[in-house]
Amino acid sequence: MLAPDGSTRFAATLALLGVVAFVNALGSVIVFPLAPFLATDLGIPPQDAAFSTVYFNGAAGIGGLAGALLLARVRRVPALCATLAGLAVSSAGAALAPNFATLLLARLAGGLCAGPLLGILMTAAADVAPGPARGRAISAIVASYGLALLLGSPMALALVSWTGTWRASFGVLSGLCASLILAVHLVFRARPRPTSEESSWGIADVLRLLATPGVPGGLLLPASASFATLLISPHLGTFALKNGGLTVAELGLVYLIGGTLALFTAGITGWALDQFGPALASAVVGLVLTPLLATAFLASVPAAVLAPILGLTLAAQLARSTVAQASASRVPRAKDRVAFQCLVSATTSFAQAAGAAVSTVLLSEGLNGHLVGMGWLAGLSIALCWIPLWLIIRLERQIAATA
Repeated sequence: MLAPDGSTRFAATLALLGVVAFVNALGSVIVFPLAPFLATDLGIPPQDAAFSTVYFNGAAGIGGLAGALLLARVRRVPALCATLAGLAVSSAGAALAPNFATLLLARLAGGLCAGPLLGILMTAAADVAPGPARGRAISAIVASYGLALLLGSPMALALVSWTGTWRASFGVLSGLCASLILAVHLVFRARPRPTSEESSWGIADVLRLLATPGVPGGLLLPASASFATLLISPHLGTFALKNGGLTVAELGLVYLIGGTLALFTAGITGWALDQFGPALASAVVGLVLTPLLATAFLASVPAAVLAPILGLTLAAQLARSTVAQASASRVPRAKDRVAFQCLVSATTSFAQAAGAAVSTVLLSEGLNGHLVGMGWLAGLSIALCWIPLWLIIRLERQIAATA
């Protein structure tokens, strides 16, 4: 564990975990608001911009699987620094990409680093918190996604307006990753060398973990939420601009609303998880998200109404992910936590890649660049709102039976 040394170091550890999680989340979400500009500049159909998400998250899944086998064998701080350095280099490559193929290669490299980095962050958050507060600790890491939407998406759109290119955002992301390497060295105490029990992980141990009651359901929870979210998120910017008639400034407002609300809803969701349990929290999220998705993508609403509805949808989708991640964190035993969280990272990333890929296949470009098929994606995402509730109820029974 990344251990705190006194109250000051403890606060610094939690703060830096949040900052690293924020930058890691930026690597995933920054392409969402940039998609329509990226597609125009590189001469690709607008729906194909989501392939950059497919490559990034698919590679993150592979990186997460590698982390499940390797992270218990290595010191945590060097692993953090190495993955941050990889993200810095790959983001610089994306900024300089001369064509879409090169951009996809850069995103592939970035994903290979982002996967194990997320596993480290989720493990550290679960380790530093006492059991009753684990939901809030996990939600704090998941809230970095909302903060990335709050700051990263409007920042990316502002950089497009100021510089005239989507590439500037990837350049800034590269600089952020590089600057965090030094901060990690200054703040984190080096992790002690692994014990023999921690060092024994291999493929057979991962298979044994997968066969443990509750683990498959614990992995499916965040995977189902991520798949449903990535059906929508990669195309939200293009839908807002082309189908909804929003301006670039109004699109920035969508992400500002979504990110601001996400900061509050993530905390409230974490509190609700600790107070009332994951089943009730999941049901409430489903009841909120279903009408939001239906209104945004199945109804015809004016731009003035669409902007806040899309912002609320972003926040509600983050709440769904918070419930899923926090519920899954209750599954593993302490000695299995590193490997389990890396597997969660891997399955979540694969599900995100699958969601983005399915959405790209189901969408087509209509007149004036309109996206055709968003209603079908919204309907599928609505149906998937209720799978986590069933998985949570089933998981609660398995945990109770093995307690």
